[in-house]
Amino acid sequence: MDVLTLIKRDHAEVKAMFKEFAGLSNNAKSSRTKLAKKIIEALVAHNRAEEETAYAAVRERVKSADDRIKVLEGYEEHGVANDLIAKIEVTDLKDDNFVARMDVLRESVEHHIKEEESVIHKIARSVLDKEELNELGARFEEAKQQVPA
Repeated sequence: MDVLTLIKRDHAEVKAMFKEFAGLSNNAKSSRTKLAKKIIEALVAHNRAEEETAYAAVRERVKSADDRIKVLEGYEEHGVANDLIAKIEVTDLKDDNFVARMDVLRESVEHHIKEEESVIHKIARSVLDKEELNELGARFEEAKQQVPA
């Protein structure tokens, strides 16, 4: 399967998990904890695999400075998510900052998804052929499995 299709699938899954998280009450601390952990694991694996496969291939091929900057913005947005994840992982679940940080992470990820699917995927399709996208898809899935839980 083509890497961009796999990436979109992951995006849909993480958005659904964020929606579920937002629907949980303050009393559902155990469910929130489990779901937050699942969201974080999914994001870490996705971001790393995406950077190692799709982003690396597109960055190598882009010709224009504008397109290169757009790809680099994607890397930076992953960095922002990783910084928030690091803060969330050390936040006490009873602390109001836990939910606030998860909310900011959701907003950041949703912004990134929107830009990535509308801009970076278009660039990827212009510089990579179908065979390359399919090969990257296999590498993407493999790379996700290599990320420690």
